[in-house]
Amino acid sequence: MVAIYQTAYPRIKSDITEDELGDIYTPTTEDQRWALRHCRRSSVSFLGLLVQLKTTQRLGRFVSLGEIPKVIITHIKNQCRSRMTLKDLKTYYLSGAKDRHVKLIRRHLNIKAYDSAKTSALAQTWALEAATTKEALPDIINVTLEYLVKERYELPAFSVLERICQAARAETNTRYYDQLCGFLVSESRQWINDILRSSTGLNGFGWSTLKNEPKRPTPRNIHAYIQYLEWLTSLQTLLPTDLGLPPVKHQQFINEAKALDYAELMKLKLNKRFALVIVLIRHQYAQTLDNAADIFIKLLLKMDRSAQKLLEKYLADHQKQTDHLISVLSGTVKVYLDKPDSVTAFDPILGKNSDQLLQMCEQYMAFAGNNYLPFMVQLYKKQRSTLFRTIEILNLASATEDKDLLNAFQFILKHKKRRTEFLSIQSDPNDPSSRNVINIRWIRESWWKLVTGKTTKSAQVTEVNKTCFELCVFERIAEELSTGDLFIPYSETFDDYREQMITWEEYEAQLPTYCEEVGLVAG
Repeated sequence: MVAIYQTAYPRIKSDITEDELGDIYTPTTEDQRWALRHCRRSSVSFLGLLVQLKTTQRLGRFVSLGEIPKVIITHIKNQCRSRMTLKDLKTYYLSGAKDRHVKLIRRHLNIKAYDSAKTSALAQTWALEAATTKEALPDIINVTLEYLVKERYELPAFSVLERICQAARAETNTRYYDQLCGFLVSESRQWINDILRSSTGLNGFGWSTLKNEPKRPTPRNIHAYIQYLEWLTSLQTLLPTDLGLPPVKHQQFINEAKALDYAELMKLKLNKRFALVIVLIRHQYAQTLDNAADIFIKLLLKMDRSAQKLLEKYLADHQKQTDHLISVLSGTVKVYLDKPDSVTAFDPILGKNSDQLLQMCEQYMAFAGNNYLPFMVQLYKKQRSTLFRTIEILNLASATEDKDLLNAFQFILKHKKRRTEFLSIQSDPNDPSSRNVINIRWIRESWWKLVTGKTTKSAQVTEVNKTCFELCVFERIAEELSTGDLFIPYSETFDDYREQMITWEEYEAQLPTYCEEVGLVAG
């Protein structure tokens, strides 16, 4: 049941203010002149006609005398200077004059009588249209009311309107249930039956697993979480690409499915039961995809922060080594400035540790400019399998025409089991002149040398460091998921943002109606 105050259905307030009486229920000079054309000012019909007129103008329907507060009757009586009593007015409402005046008022206000057959059929049509995109009964009632007012129809009793809208919502929802079940083939139905047959179901997962929100993934349960996602993915493949539900209906069916326990679910009609399970599978799959993407992004962010801390620790721990290298450089420069005749003049400074000094210099230069990426590569090895397993199941897609990053991911996926330090990116590794199978120009400067071993981007690259390239690809995927350049089909947070936009055809079709509703001129 819906309370009348939850809707826009016009009603007379119990506590009417003086301002409302003056603004709404005061007969205008024009109102009184119109009433005088049909009855004498001194008659009860004059007062009764004005009372009916003002209440109908406010409510859009005719009401009995008992529904009109005495304060309104007294106000109208005083405004038109009538001497009639409430007893006289009761006699008027029982007379034929009252019914004749109803027809006069309809013509004057240009409203059509509510016909229980014809108008109810129209109201049902409008309610059905509203119910396709709305779930809350007050919203459906309000839309139907809007149509009745726009088409100049007298409003029916609230209970009549409520019954029409309830029936429209039930019919619309049943149609959506049938539509969802129509997507299922025999194999899909069997899988859903298996899920509902017991609490465990297939692969240890059943209705209770599907209905309950999965726990937020932590480092300890991340593999169990990915296993759950893999199970949902196997169910998802049995569903259509588009369920064809408006967002409001989709969310309502989700809420209803979550609220039902097993016993309540099994009491539902078959089509509704299957429909709620279908919608819940899609919802849980979407949420789990979002959480898996969050796992992926957070793992990389954690590795990034840890690598920066390791760099800070390294620089602090190797301060003495850095001081030693500076002293060696200083002594070397001094000898050089003396213009020695032979390189042996450098021996007292470089000594027999030249190779070790060179190694120390190269190690230090690897972290020059706060470059913490080498430490990130070390951390990556522990998380490699988790990152691969997570990203594989997300089924990434590009929101732009640039597919270089996805091609790079497919490349590392193809070679992830190879035990080699470097990977050739040429179509024919034995032919130096063969073309590269992937474009790697998207790699940033900070990663370039680690991945390719080259110092400049103009250099020809025929192979990449396998570990560094994998991590570089994963880091870029995380970045583009955050910006929307990459998306995850069927997810909620990381889905294609373009799906929320309307097409130009829809825009052109809906523009005139929109401009009419908001009072704008279509350009």
